[in-house]
Amino acid sequence: MQDPFTLLELPHTFDLEACVLRGALLKGSLRWHPDRFALASAVEREVAEDHMAALNQAHEKLSDPLHRAESLLALHGHALGNGTDQTSSPMFLMEMMEMKEEAEAALASGDISQLKKISAALRANEHQRIHAITLAFRDWETAGRPDAQLDQLRGLVTEAVYVRRTIEGMRPAPSY
Repeated sequence: MQDPFTLLELPHTFDLEACVLRGALLKGSLRWHPDRFALASAVEREVAEDHMAALNQAHEKLSDPLHRAESLLALHGHALGNGTDQTSSPMFLMEMMEMKEEAEAALASGDISQLKKISAALRANEHQRIHAITLAFRDWETAGRPDAQLDQLRGLVTEAVYVRRTIEGMRPAPSY
């Protein structure tokens, strides 16, 4: 996927209000919505559909602060990897491992109230981390976007992503 900021004609900044994101999507839709190409050639219709899909993906990505942070880091050469990040503190990793074990035990025993309690704690943790990321990106942008701060930003985002994945991993498998 190409740069979502450029695709939506938005500045490369972390602070983007929801109304600005929505406006950028609407502006792109006015130009690329497939209905505008109903009488065009099949190739032009396909190009419009592809472009509109890319606009929707970019909007979805930038609407989520963690994905927006990941996109900014990637644009500055600090993309997050798929595996365990070496910058996470051992204390953080131990805390997450303990929460996962508690969640697995609650899930195995059917203790929904405990599972909800753990989920609420993790969501609060994620919310606090996103707030810290917001402040850190503001500081980074105010300081002129120094490369020296990107490793710290990457560490904050990595841990927040880990918390989110832990939350997502807690959802019980659907029973059929």
